[in-house]
Amino acid sequence: MRTHVLKLEELLTLIKADLLTESIQTEISGCYISDLLSDVLAHAQPAVLWVTVQTHHNVISVAATKDLAAVLFTCDRTPEPSIVVEAEEQGIALLRTSLTTFEAAGKLWEAGLR
Repeated sequence: MRTHVLKLEELLTLIKADLLTESIQTEISGCYISDLLSDVLAHAQPAVLWVTVQTHHNVISVAATKDLAAVLFTCDRTPEPSIVVEAEEQGIALLRTSLTTFEAAGKLWEAGLR
């Protein structure tokens, strides 16, 4: 099955998310959902959206290491301002939604992100 690619703006509308970082022009070619950093390091592919409830500094380190396009924090989780700055420096978009991880996953799946 072919994965659909979404522009960041489309993604924000789809999951009713707020962009926490400065506007970063990026396309999302898939998604990976996990709260385990080691799992993301082992299995996430570059240029995908990482969906998690984790909001600490190590999230940015993992996202940068894996060259992920963006991180979506579900359940209205909000990282500290210093984490947002770090993400901007790394070129990683940070998004926040009030949706649960399950609800966000359903919408991402319906949009063709795998």
